[in-house]
Order: sequence, then C-alpha cells, then structure tokens
Amino acid sequence: MSSEAKVGCTSNLGARDPVIESLLYISRSTVSSDQSQRVISSVVDTARRRNSRVGLTGALLFTGTHFAQVIEGDANAIERLMVALRRDARHDDLRVVERQIIPNRRFTEWSMAYFGPSQFVSRHVTRLLGNPSTVDRRRAAEWLTDLLCEFAAS
Repeated sequence: MSSEAKVGCTSNLGARDPVIESLLYISRSTVSSDQSQRVISSVVDTARRRNSRVGLTGALLFTGTHFAQVIEGDANAIERLMVALRRDARHDDLRVVERQIIPNRRFTEWSMAYFGPSQFVSRHVTRLLGNPSTVDRRRAAEWLTDLLCEFAAS
C-alpha cells in the first residue's frame, strides 16, 4: 500500500505518530445468525471503549459468516488484542492476512469503525481464507483495506 492517503481514509501527513503498525485479520464467525446483531453490537461497543483507552484505531467488517478487521497502533497493543481475539470463542480460524508498518494512521477518527453486515464483500474475505499466492493475498488485503477506508468516509 502506498504511503499516500487512500480515498476515504484520513491522513495526518506531517503529524507523524511514533511507529504505527497496521494489521488486517480475517476469521470465521461462530456467532449464530439469530444472535449476530446483538453480539456484534456488543463487540463494537466494547472495542470502541478498549481501543480508545489503548490507542488503537481501525475498522471492522462482518459478513454474516466472517469478520475482517484492520487494526492500527502500537505493536504491543495490537499483539495483546490478537492474543485476546485468538481466545475469543466468537472467532474461529483467525488468520493474519497482512501486518506492516505504516507512515500514518488511516482511521484517525475511529477507535473502531463498523459498517453493519456486508454480504457484498463476503467472497473476498472467503478468498483470503484459502491459500492465495502472496501477490493475490496482498492485492486482496489492499482492496479490503481500501474498502474499509471508503466505508469509514461514508
């Protein structure tokens, strides 16, 4: 991903943070469809409070069967969150798709942006659960991150 701001993402060029890591993960949801709205609402509320407290920003997407999330911030804070997510019974087959140092946060206004359930991107998230080539994985990860940025700008 280039260091230029993507459409819909906030860029704070010139106001550089200390080292900012960005992580994109996907996981299979174990949440039943009849409980999903209540559970996801609770997840988002909790994430917004926690992320604000520990300095994380990002965006969450729920397809009905999968989660995709971009998380930005200090590497240690991200690692602590990932440990908790791997233990969370609502996630199965959690996979880190992309992890990189970025020059600036893309979701500066969002401790956790959430856009509601999205069937539209389900096949793209599912594709990342397969065994894509490194090039295909990078392309899909960049596309998904860009999409989340555009959603956040809406």
